[in-house]
Amino acid sequence: MSASPKSKSGWAIIFLAIYFIFPLKATEAKEPVMRVLIGNETKARFRADGLKTIFVKGISSNQISIQSIDIIYNNNKAKYSINNNQNSWFELPKDFNLIIKNNDKRGIWYKNRRFAGELRVSLNDQKLQIINYLKLEKYLKSVVGSEMPKEFPLAALQSQAIAARTYALKLLGKNKLFDIHSTQASQVYLGLEAETPKINRAVISTSSLALFYQNKLIDAVFHSSSGGRTENSGQVWKHQLPYLQSVVDYDHNSTKYRWSKEFTSIELDKIFPDLGGLNSMQIIERSNSDRVINIRLYGSNGNKNISGKSLREKLELLSTKFDLDLKFNKNYKLKNLQYYNNKSNLDVKNKIVNGLAPQPLPLIPKDYLLEVKGYGAGHGVGMSQWGAKAMAERGYSFHQILKHYYTGIQIKSY
Repeated sequence: MSASPKSKSGWAIIFLAIYFIFPLKATEAKEPVMRVLIGNETKARFRADGLKTIFVKGISSNQISIQSIDIIYNNNKAKYSINNNQNSWFELPKDFNLIIKNNDKRGIWYKNRRFAGELRVSLNDQKLQIINYLKLEKYLKSVVGSEMPKEFPLAALQSQAIAARTYALKLLGKNKLFDIHSTQASQVYLGLEAETPKINRAVISTSSLALFYQNKLIDAVFHSSSGGRTENSGQVWKHQLPYLQSVVDYDHNSTKYRWSKEFTSIELDKIFPDLGGLNSMQIIERSNSDRVINIRLYGSNGNKNISGKSLREKLELLSTKFDLDLKFNKNYKLKNLQYYNNKSNLDVKNKIVNGLAPQPLPLIPKDYLLEVKGYGAGHGVGMSQWGAKAMAERGYSFHQILKHYYTGIQIKSY
C-alpha cells in the first residue's frame, strides 16, 4: 500500500531536519603516500634526534625502541648493531624488511639529513635499499625547497609546488618497489632541512592543485634555465607532447644564463679514448631553439656522429645550447689560427653563402684549448625555474606562469 501525500511530506520534513542537524560530509580524497628512494648502500645508519628514540620493526617479534641502528651488507650477509654497540652484531634474514619510524617532528637522521614519515630498509640487488614513505604534501614541502631557492617569489614557489605535485602524481604506483627517485633522475628531495615557512606556505596554498591536458595529468617537467627560449619535447625525447612546446623564456638574470668550459687536448684524449682523442668537431644540426642535436667528432682512430645530449654528458656541460671555439693557452702565442664555428667568422659565412659545405673545427693543437660557450642549464623543456622567478617579480600569478610554460593546460584539483 502506497503512502499518502500527507505522510510523504512528513517524511520529507523529517529528512530535511536530519540533514541540517547532521549534514552529509563530502568524501575527501585520501592523500597519497609517496615511496621515495633515498639510498642504495652497502652500509647505513639511522638515529633519533637527540635523546628521542626511533622505533624499529622487523628485527624481533615486537617493535623495539632504540636510539640508533647500524646496518651493513657484505659477504652476502646483512647484519645490524643497535645503540652504537659496535661489538655486537646480529645477522638479518635474506628477506628482511625493516620499518623505522618515530613520533618526533624532527624526523629520523640518515646520511646527515632528517626525514619525515617512515624509512623502510630491504635487500635489493646486493644493496641496502632505503625507501622513505611519507604523505604527498609533506614530500612536496621538501621538493620545492630542494628544487628552487627559498628566496624566490611566492608565485614562483607555488608554480614549482604544482609542477612537482603533478610530476609525483604521474609516477605514483608505476614502479613496484618505489615511486620516485630523490635525485635529479626524478626531482630533488633533501628531507626536512629543505623546508622553510615560505615554502610550506607555497605548498599549502596550492594544496591538491595539479596540471592537466584534456583531463589527464601531464608530464610536468621543469629545468633551471633555458637560455632565452625553452625547447620542444620532441627535440629532447621521443615524443612531441602538445603542452611541451618551445616558448620565450625570461631567464636572463639566471646565474647560469651564460657559461663556458675549457678542455685541453690531454683532457679530450681521456674523454674520447675510442677515437684516439679528439682532434676536431663540427656541429651539424641544431634545433629551432639553437640547441645542438647532432655533432661530428674527428679523432685519430676515426670519426663518428653523436647527439648533443651525449656530448653534454661526456663533457659534463650544463645544457646542449652551446657554441664551439678554439682558445690559445695563455702560456702560448696564437699563430694565425683559423676555425669554424656555426656562428663565427666572415670567411666561413661567405663559404656557406657560396654553397660550399661548412668545414669542421680544425685540428685542436696541444697548445690550445677547446672552449665551449653555453647558455642555460638543464634539458630546456617545460617550466624554466629562473623564468618563473622573473615572471613572478613582474607580478604574474602562478596560473599565468604555468599556462605560459605548459601550453593549453588546465590547473585543477586531482
